[in-house]
Amino acid sequence: MGTGGTDVLVVGAGPSGLFAAVELARHGVAARVIEREPVPHQQARATALQPGTLEILEPAGVADRALAASEHLEYARVFDPGLNCRAEMAFAGAGCRWEFQCSLPQWRTEQILADRLAELGGTVERGVSVVSVQERDGGLRVGLQRAGEAPSTAEAGWVIGAGGARSVTRGSMDEDLSGMTYPGPALVADVRVACELPRDGAALVGSPEGYVLLAPLPGNRWICFVGDLDEAEAQRLDGDRSRAAVAAAIGRRIPAGVLRVDDVAWAAPFRMHRRMASRLADHRRFLLGDAGHLSSPFGGEGLNSGLHDAHNLAWKLALAQRGRARPSLLESFAPERALADRHVLEVSDSLHRLAYGAVESARTGLYPEPPAPERLAALVRARSMLDISYAGTPLVGEYLAPDAPRPGGPAPGDRYPGRDGLSGPGHHLVISGRADDARLARLRERWLGVVDVSRAEAHPDGPDGPDGPDGPRASSAILVRPDGYVGFRAGPADEAGLRAVDSHLSSYLRPA
Repeated sequence: MGTGGTDVLVVGAGPSGLFAAVELARHGVAARVIEREPVPHQQARATALQPGTLEILEPAGVADRALAASEHLEYARVFDPGLNCRAEMAFAGAGCRWEFQCSLPQWRTEQILADRLAELGGTVERGVSVVSVQERDGGLRVGLQRAGEAPSTAEAGWVIGAGGARSVTRGSMDEDLSGMTYPGPALVADVRVACELPRDGAALVGSPEGYVLLAPLPGNRWICFVGDLDEAEAQRLDGDRSRAAVAAAIGRRIPAGVLRVDDVAWAAPFRMHRRMASRLADHRRFLLGDAGHLSSPFGGEGLNSGLHDAHNLAWKLALAQRGRARPSLLESFAPERALADRHVLEVSDSLHRLAYGAVESARTGLYPEPPAPERLAALVRARSMLDISYAGTPLVGEYLAPDAPRPGGPAPGDRYPGRDGLSGPGHHLVISGRADDARLARLRERWLGVVDVSRAEAHPDGPDGPDGPDGPRASSAILVRPDGYVGFRAGPADEAGLRAVDSHLSSYLRPA
């Protein structure tokens, strides 16, 4: 029996685990990443990267690679069985630098993340399974198993469970994924088809026999979901995933003269779930992605929510590893991500119901009126993952003097629109208008190495940019967290306001 120690052990080299390791490395922490599969898979699986996810991939140095490798989907459309368009939703106007989804196979996303991890000095140990995770004084003892070798153990300060729905880490926390399984099995397949569907968006085809969801992939391929299978059809597909079998399933819903299946690279029957663990963390174990929550694939948010889980956790773990965090910082991961992940489940569920609405419309011939513009805009932002907010959670706060005008810009807990104008992986305190310079200097010295202070004028795209034509804007101090969310807002940025910022930082960080 061998023993090895590490500060952070990441279980699973899927997108969530790899991105957690990349983000930790970017923040100066080398994590050990283990994966039970001996070689990388080549399956399409989850294929969408949302606009809000591209925002968090950019500082990690992988957004440009994903953009170059993927198809860019600017629309989501609903069609009838004859491929006549019945509804259309555009990503334009979502309020992001990238107003489209990136579509690429999951294996390619994992390859991009693994390459970036290697550039940062990390690696993936393959063919290693976790068989147990046990608490011990000051850390965790993890049981490991390699094929053909004797069991071994490793000591870890923290364990990140990113090993999928059958997570051993979650099991060690006595947690289940509670919720519901959607009725009826479905089929997912990586196909090449001949059809007249435009390749600038995803296509949901509703027919009286069920639905087919098609989204373009690189190489003139498509990811395809076939839903509303009956049990007999699902059993046949479980035993036969050939081109002819997949074509027959699609052909029941879309006439062969309208769409022809030319090739099937991979196919798998599956069931869709809406489930979530009641706890996404205890004090040394954390659940990311499918280990903590499962959502319907409609909208393509499951993989994305796992990446956002990793983004939320990595900077907190890095500060804890450096000795700059109080316990409340790591404790904030579970309530923040539970709030966000529940929202993802709700959005995915609404899009899932939309698919069955399209089936019903095909049966009746009655198609609903398009939603009101404001409702459509909210749906676009939601499925783009641009409306996530941590408002009301313990790590978010505000101070406003009684007689001070309310500062403009994002509210505490919201995504900071000028985040791409802020350089470096730490906190940023953005000052707008007049500030108490003496207090600001003390605050800068006290939080050296953790907080960078800048003027809003340096970030003209932000909401608290330069003074307007009618005079100076309201004085304010906005604390932007390393993950790009507003952690605290004070107005004005005077002695009392900056003291409130300092007090907020002291609630979860240790000063220099």
